[in-house]
Amino acid sequence: MPDLPRLAVGTIQPAADAQVMVWALMEALQRSGLQVQSFFSQACFPRHPAAAVITGMVPRHLDSWIMSPERCGETLVRGAEAADVALVEGKYDPALDDEARGGRLEPLCRWFNLPRLVVLDAAVVDASGLPQRPEHVDGALLDRVGDDRHLAQLSTNIEALWRVPVLGALGTLADLRARLDALPRDGCPAGPLFEQLGDHFMRTWHPARIWGLSREREFPRALARRSSQRVESTKLTVAIACDEAFHHYFQDTLETFEGLGATVVDFSPLRDESLPLDTDVAYLGCGRPDRYAAALAENHCMKAALRSHLARGGRIYAEGGGAAYLCHEIETAQGQTARMVGILPAVARLRPDSVGPRAVEVALDQPTWLGERGTRLRGYRNSIWDFVPLAPPGSLVTAEARRGVLTRSFQAIGSLVHVDFAAQPHLLRRFFHPQVPECRFVDPWSGTS
Repeated sequence: MPDLPRLAVGTIQPAADAQVMVWALMEALQRSGLQVQSFFSQACFPRHPAAAVITGMVPRHLDSWIMSPERCGETLVRGAEAADVALVEGKYDPALDDEARGGRLEPLCRWFNLPRLVVLDAAVVDASGLPQRPEHVDGALLDRVGDDRHLAQLSTNIEALWRVPVLGALGTLADLRARLDALPRDGCPAGPLFEQLGDHFMRTWHPARIWGLSREREFPRALARRSSQRVESTKLTVAIACDEAFHHYFQDTLETFEGLGATVVDFSPLRDESLPLDTDVAYLGCGRPDRYAAALAENHCMKAALRSHLARGGRIYAEGGGAAYLCHEIETAQGQTARMVGILPAVARLRPDSVGPRAVEVALDQPTWLGERGTRLRGYRNSIWDFVPLAPPGSLVTAEARRGVLTRSFQAIGSLVHVDFAAQPHLLRRFFHPQVPECRFVDPWSGTS
């Protein structure tokens, strides 16, 4: 197997957050001349697109709950081809319940022989003491350290009790962290913030030891081969909504579409008046349509184009903010409403208390082009939106508690579950080879069918 430098980075303290330290490490590696490819240990979207800003590469996703070891291995190898080092981030906690929490970092470390860097929050250590040494750890990174003396004391304790090196540290940096915390969800972080973060981290880090650690372990050859998706390729035009309002997609899904023969083209619900020529499937990913509600509501041509596409028998798949856009209206947390496309029989209500995505598994209770009755899918529930049905909701899931997670209108499917199609071949197969039920959509706005 060709050399595949790689590292896992995460926390073991329940109250700690490794994100700032991970950004600092990425920035330092990039500035030292190493191209970093970021991987998340769960197939859900981050709060900020910081990794892409720092590295210039779209993050990838590995997920031990959704993907097989072979599929994860293929994703890791393919994603890291254009990089010098792969950085897999998450939380170390072998006791986590898969069904409750989704993908975990520990299985990925075992499958791919990943060197483990543990981020320790110095403030938590001061309050609770040094946590028990994990069974497997190769180095420590110290966050929120008070001063040089504090760093020296903690480093001595960790190296004596854990018998691993401290490879870098960050101070409290109250002002810089406050500016990072103030970044809006999905907002594009400013590069200078990460440059400052890198400046602080590079005062204490040990780049040669980190680089050496990333290269010291052989990659498992059995997981290095590219597996076949076992999906027959076909010509298909997939129109991807891509602009300021819609931008969350799994990179591996889009590349898999193209690898199986699909033509993937972009369009903008904000600015375009029609769908791309010969569109078979319109795919609207997650985003924040509430921030552009007026412009989306006023683009009547695009709304009519989507309804006409459905009326002609075309398919639509939409997730999160994309599904909200297909509803009759969206309602903000302040109670303001805006008229949307009108395909899905619901109002999309923005939740004021978003708590982050959570792992869910749902099963279809009606046949649709996405799958037969009973087809199961795994993903992460978008916590920003709720669907409030206006009529019979057309829910497609079996669990009563999860009504409204998926809804449909003829060949349009709206989902509050983010699905990586490349990770679930049975869903990918139906994306390319649907068994479309006989039904016709009647445009409620024009009366045409």
